[in-house]
Amino acid sequence: MFFLLSKVLIIFIRPLCWTVGLLIWGYLTKKPERRRKLILTGLLILFFSSNKVLVNEITRAWELEPNTNAQVPETAIILGGYAEWDSHRNRVQMSDAADRLYSVVNLYRQNKIKRIILSGGSSSLTGRTKPEADYVLPILKSYGIPDSVVIKESKSRNTHENALNSAKILKDKQIKGPVLLVTSSFHMRRAMGTFVKAGVDVKPYPVHFISDYGRGYFLPDFFIPSSEALFRCDAIVKEWVGYLAYTITGKL
Repeated sequence: MFFLLSKVLIIFIRPLCWTVGLLIWGYLTKKPERRRKLILTGLLILFFSSNKVLVNEITRAWELEPNTNAQVPETAIILGGYAEWDSHRNRVQMSDAADRLYSVVNLYRQNKIKRIILSGGSSSLTGRTKPEADYVLPILKSYGIPDSVVIKESKSRNTHENALNSAKILKDKQIKGPVLLVTSSFHMRRAMGTFVKAGVDVKPYPVHFISDYGRGYFLPDFFIPSSEALFRCDAIVKEWVGYLAYTITGKL
């Protein structure tokens, strides 16, 4: 039930969805004062959620900084959500979060890790989509990483299940912690809390940073709406709602 609700409700928490809904409501209402307030609120939400400076500063404050430690655990867990199967073109389609995978490949090539837990199933509501780990495994092999190094976990549909299933694998394989947790920086706070709640000793390895740490703002950035900022705002709002939901339901 939690998985189903999370997939349905995500549509209604997007700032752009709120903006469109408020503008339509304002247009249809017959009361002038209510119309004015609804349209103004919708436009304000659009302005703030697409403001490059404001959204970037909020994102910078939320994201965790890179792990610069020379020593990292031998085992790394990669959380899914960076690839999907394109059945029309019969190929794997990588998303902008693919840095999760590439970072682990680099760590292995640098002999910093010796074992990879590939955690990611299908997040499809119908369950007809191939599990992510199934079609990512051949990609790791193409980069020269042998099967003996990779443990595939292809049943997880969300972060909570990532944590529970990974904890079971670590226990069954008698792998002692800590382990390296690899996921997008804006997702790391929720992921860390969920894994700790599941009893896994993890060290964060945030990658895929969506904020611009160097800033470099220009005057128009303070006033002109940005589609990039709207994308970042979507990701952060979704993560905040997910963090809140996980807290309320005791998952972290």
